[in-house]
Amino acid sequence: MLTLVEVTNASSNTLQLPIADSSAGYVVIEIDGLDPVNAALTSSSMAQVDGAQPQNARRDTRNITMKVGLVPDFVTTTVDSLRSNLYDYFMSKANVSLAFYKDDALYAVCSGQVETCSNNMFSADPEVDISIICYDPDFYGPAPEVLSANTTSNTDTQTISYEGSSDSGIIFTLSMTENVTTGITLYNIRPDNTVQIMSIRGRTFLTPGQIIVNTIPGQKSLQYAIGGVSPSILTWFDPTSDWISLGKGDNQFRAVIDGDPQPYTVSYVAQYGAL
Repeated sequence: MLTLVEVTNASSNTLQLPIADSSAGYVVIEIDGLDPVNAALTSSSMAQVDGAQPQNARRDTRNITMKVGLVPDFVTTTVDSLRSNLYDYFMSKANVSLAFYKDDALYAVCSGQVETCSNNMFSADPEVDISIICYDPDFYGPAPEVLSANTTSNTDTQTISYEGSSDSGIIFTLSMTENVTTGITLYNIRPDNTVQIMSIRGRTFLTPGQIIVNTIPGQKSLQYAIGGVSPSILTWFDPTSDWISLGKGDNQFRAVIDGDPQPYTVSYVAQYGAL
């Protein structure tokens, strides 16, 4: 169960907001906006044809709201000092990062911008209502997962067991131990049996160097790092290829080049559509 929300402001200061524990002066009475966000669905219809044809689906922004109770000890803290301390984190327009702990272990993080921070100064039970807009609707695992393996020239695969509930991109890094003269192809069979193929064909890459493929949405890139520079090689990308993504469950991944096996890593961060 959710036990703690930790807030970090732009100055890298942190504030801990316990769930159902007022010993620190604050207690999260209520928190909403942790469930899956609404989807915006678009479709088109045709004359004299029943129903409609789906065109696109996207998720809206996430709105996290919290009701925080103020519990002063009247020795080192007062209602006013506790409220003023909250303003250091939840002033309108402020950017904040939120870390969510389940059973006292860090589970996921997200970031957003404070929309409102309001309270009734004359209430006998002082509380502060906070609203945060998260433009990215996903929560992210606290640290990247890294798989180390070797390329293959056959159909042998590596299993990537992905626990996130939203699809995740990857960062693939091939550290070449010998020249790659025929390009490289990445394959991934997702848990729903969708086959993704990503190819860089007909190019020669020299050692010592690295081929770095980033398929994270909003960051997608292909780079060839050698001699202290990392030029983009996106123009060498086969335009009919897929950008690799991981789905919840077991993904069967392989990196194919001719010749002897060469080492690579695949790193990714689990993404969650809800807590």
